[in-house]
Amino acid sequence: MSWHSVWVLLLLSALLPGQVFAERVEGIYEAEVPVAGQSAAVRSAGIREAFARMLVKATGERELLVFDWFNSVQKRAPRYVQQYRYRMLPPPPTGEAAAQPVAEGAAAQPDRLLWVRFDERAVNRLLRDNGLPAWGSERPSTLVWLSFDNGRQRTLYQPEMEPELRESMQVVAQQRGLPLLVPLMDLEDQTAIQSSDIWGLFEQNIRSASERYLPDVVLVGRLRRLAANSWSADWTLYDAEGASSWQADGANRQQLAQQGVEQAGNLLVARFAPKAGALDAGTLRIRIAGVERLADYVLVRDYLKTLVMIEQLDLLQAEPDRVSFLARVQGGREALRRGIRLGGVLEPVVVEAPLAESAATALSLDQQSLEYRLR
Repeated sequence: MSWHSVWVLLLLSALLPGQVFAERVEGIYEAEVPVAGQSAAVRSAGIREAFARMLVKATGERELLVFDWFNSVQKRAPRYVQQYRYRMLPPPPTGEAAAQPVAEGAAAQPDRLLWVRFDERAVNRLLRDNGLPAWGSERPSTLVWLSFDNGRQRTLYQPEMEPELRESMQVVAQQRGLPLLVPLMDLEDQTAIQSSDIWGLFEQNIRSASERYLPDVVLVGRLRRLAANSWSADWTLYDAEGASSWQADGANRQQLAQQGVEQAGNLLVARFAPKAGALDAGTLRIRIAGVERLADYVLVRDYLKTLVMIEQLDLLQAEPDRVSFLARVQGGREALRRGIRLGGVLEPVVVEAPLAESAATALSLDQQSLEYRLR
């Protein structure tokens, strides 16, 4: 493909609509909080609270709320607002409000929800300037298998028998912006996996039973009752690169389940959402084979642009069946490799010998290249 063809390719691709990729987390840069009334003071306080909730979703990090800079940044939250609106909460049952009067001087009960959307680009710039991760919308889906030991028997978690446990995990996952999956535990699941697989950590059986849900990672929790109001948990997180394990203690199963999702979120943020200060931005070449049509090029280009760790993407070279991009990457080679794997658009290729290049920078770039093929 000649450089004249490259210019034609760029011109035509600009006229084509962007491609739609795998399911993404929606609403990362928005939040909804309960408020009492619509006064300016109440709205301002609500926007600050919504800003805090949004930052936790955008970064996946709850700990940022205790950072020194957060209080000053939160005061400037209205500057980042793009849009807001209210919706009324349903009124309390007749007679309930009168039976439970608000004490003098106490805050009024919320009667509506304040929904706020914040400026994505401005928020991401704020995060980068403060060395925090901007995770983006492409996030690993997590399937959770739980088994309980009450001292007499071991059982698999049945969500229809204890829906409040699933809901409590979903609350934490939504706060962190994590796509969370809970097995149906129908006949197919009950045939595919047993409590013994969970307690024995039989990885092949666990991964095989998980395949129907197509998760990116699998979280396994083994919860054991020690005494009244005393439980312990052993957690294992499986992904394509291996497994991570940790332990926790809690008063009940719900507390431990929430802690497990929280810690899984911490591990996933560390792997998939690089901090700006962790590694300086560097330049990588991404070479992709199997790009034979204009639609292929647009698909690849648009997909790479969705990856939050890529700060800048430029076409470096176009050949009859492959393209090369030069990417400015935040977080390093491993962060980009993990991010690309999540989308399922590209598959890695092992190259035995470097390809011939006419560019003067070929030698230095060969050591900073990633090789892929369009699926």
